[in-house]
Amino acid sequence: MSELDLLNIVRGATQNEVSWFAQVITINFAMIVAIYYFLSRAGLALRVFSFVAYMVGSFIYLGEMLIEANVKKAAIDALRALPEASLSAPSRQLLSVTDGWLGLTTSFVFNFAFWMLGLGVFYLLFFWRKSAHVAPP
Repeated sequence: MSELDLLNIVRGATQNEVSWFAQVITINFAMIVAIYYFLSRAGLALRVFSFVAYMVGSFIYLGEMLIEANVKKAAIDALRALPEASLSAPSRQLLSVTDGWLGLTTSFVFNFAFWMLGLGVFYLLFFWRKSAHVAPP
């Protein structure tokens, strides 16, 4: 496999991860709207069912993102295995950014954000109450 193939795998995996995370954010905003307008007044059974359905969908996206992250890691490891002198400037830059503070911080925030969104929806669904000053929709 050539350096260009590996670089394209890494870039494609990154594109898929970001696109799927955008879908996860969209699902979270849909849940927030549903909680505000409907689920805040629903019974416990419907809230539990909604949360389980939300988590199943979220875990499907998480699983796909993890599969893609593993493919990306394998491609980055294969790039690292190539002789340094033969690497192009974009590949060298990709490896240095991935190994640096920016790559590590991005990876941490990406993982942390997924779990924070889930915990936020859990809190809003089961513990949050509308203010008495807010008029019903």
